[in-house]
This record gives sequence, C-alpha cells and structure tokens, in this order.
Amino acid sequence: MKRIAEILSWLALGITLVPACLFFADKLGLAQAQAWMLGGTVLWFIATPFWMEHKTT
Repeated sequence: MKRIAEILSWLALGITLVPACLFFADKLGLAQAQAWMLGGTVLWFIATPFWMEHKTT
C-alpha cells in the first residue's frame, strides 16, 4: 500500500508540473491547464501522507 501511495504521489506531481509546461509552450489552454493542475494537487495531498510519515524520536 505504501509503495502504491508513493507511485501515485509522484504521478500527481507530474500531473501538476506537465500542464504548466504545456501551457507555457502554448499547447494547452488556461482552463485545461488549471483543471489538470488542480486535480494533480488534490491527488498529491491525498496520496502523500500515506507514505511520507513523520517519525517521532
């Protein structure tokens, strides 16, 4: 489960970054880029806490 969450987290990071580059290259519209980036951000915030845990000392 932890490995799946980590893969989803990296995928979400890509979904957040790639649309920005495509918008900058004028390959993607603003509304589409914003929608993809919002989806990637939400997925990242959901997936990341499951594998990036804070260990107490």
